[in-house]
Amino acid sequence: MSGSGDSGAGLAQLVGAAREEAEGRAGDSAYRESGGWESVVHDAGFWCDWYWDEVSEELEEQAGELGLSWDSVAAEVRAAFEETFRTSFG
Repeated sequence: MSGSGDSGAGLAQLVGAAREEAEGRAGDSAYRESGGWESVVHDAGFWCDWYWDEVSEELEEQAGELGLSWDSVAAEVRAAFEETFRTSFG
C-alpha cells in the first residue's frame, strides 16, 4: 500500500532520473553537430522537445513501476527535464 510519503519519494526519484537524462543529452553536442542539423544546432527548445520525446516513454514506465500515475506527475517531470536541459545545454 502506497502512502503519500511513498509517492513523494517516487516523484523525487522520477524527477532525478529526468534531470539526469536531460543533463546527459544536453551535453551531447557531437550528435547535434553531426550532418544535417546545422540549422537547429544551437536551438535549445528544438533539442529539448526532441529528447523529451525520446525519454518520456521510459520515464512514464518508471512512473508506473513506482506506483505513480503518469498523468499526475508528467508536468512536474517535464518541467524538471526542461529546466535541467536548458541549464546544461552547450
